[in-house]
Formats: sequence, structure tokens, C-alpha cells
Amino acid sequence: MKKSILFIFSLIYCASYFSQTANPSVDFSEGNGNPLDRELYSIKKGDLIINPWYGLGTINLFPGNDTLENFKSLYLRPMGVFAEYMVTDEVGIGIDFIYNRQGFSASDPNNIDGMGNLVTYNYNYKTERTRIHFRFNYHFAKDENFDAYLGIGAGNNSRKNSFTSNDPYVTDVLDDTELLPFSMRFCLGGRYFFTENYGLVGEIGLGGALIRAGLSIKFN
Repeated sequence: MKKSILFIFSLIYCASYFSQTANPSVDFSEGNGNPLDRELYSIKKGDLIINPWYGLGTINLFPGNDTLENFKSLYLRPMGVFAEYMVTDEVGIGIDFIYNRQGFSASDPNNIDGMGNLVTYNYNYKTERTRIHFRFNYHFAKDENFDAYLGIGAGNNSRKNSFTSNDPYVTDVLDDTELLPFSMRFCLGGRYFFTENYGLVGEIGLGGALIRAGLSIKFN
């Protein structure tokens, strides 16, 4: 954990240093600069940015099974979309939708039922987690292509479980209730626009995938 925190603060320092060096005439502490400098910002007040993303850094709870046949993992890494509106040149607010799935499908052949018939029992388990966060981003460094920000989000935490099987000896009562009904995300992110309205975005954070990467589509 200490190494992760040190890494995050190192990224913040490097991004801030890069932006100040690339644009020494812009005062990011005030966030205004002169009007000509403001026009060179990658993002500014009034912009809407849509970010579809895909996440890494979560664990597949059902990678395989040695006793069941036709085993198939239903694991789906976190993914979603984040929409941000810039209320000032430095502050953006928005909605972050996060979805991921765990589960498996499998079969157990060569079983004998109560009538002495050979049967195959099938199993299908799936749990889907959905989070919708209200998001606040502070953009502490940017130039005409690059944008670095710190973000915090908070919202709901819901889970939907399902289990089906024709095995009469298997009974399972599934509870959709999460231990905590709310969730949060803290992150450090950056965007690089390779055209005026299209770019790439990446984040490292806690809550909703350790690492996220995706596209940024900007509407002026």
C-alpha cells in the first residue's frame, strides 16, 4: 500500500512538472492565464467529455474447476462510461457508471437420479455488480494536448445474484444485499488528446478497477 501511495504522488508531481515546463506562461494555480493561453487548453469551462473505459486489476473468483465438465467462466472485468462537464477550467463534475460480473456455468455428468436413470446436472451462477457515482474532478495540470486530474466519486453499490441448476441436491439462498450500500472511488487520471475532440484516458485508483483505460470524446 505504501508503494502504491508513493507511486500515485510521483505521478502527480511528474504531471504537474511536465505541464508547468511545457507552458511556463500559464499560471495553473489560478487556472485562468491570459485569454490566449486559455484557448490552448485541452479542456476548458463548458466542455462535455464522454469517456467509455475498460478496467484491470480485479480478481476472477471462478477461474476453473477440476471436478465439473464444460466449465466456462462468466467473468467480466469492470467497464463503464464516465461523463464529465467542466463547470470551470479546473473543476469538472459528472456521472461514473461501473459494471462488472463474476460467475460460471458447468455440468456434472454420469449421475444417477432416484429412478436409476443416468443424468447430467447443470449449474449456472452469476453475480453482477453495478455502481453509479457522482464524480468530482480537479484538473491540476493541462496544456493543449494533455490533461491531468485528481478525482473522487461516491454513490450506490448494488449486486444481483442468480443461480440455476437441475440438481435436486443443491439448494442455495442468494442474498442480493451488499455489505455496504454505498461505494467510493479515489483516482489519479490523465488524458491525451491526439485531435481537438478525440483522445485517450487512463486512471489509477481505488474502487471500480485499479487501472482504467479508454477513450475521451470532447464536445465543445
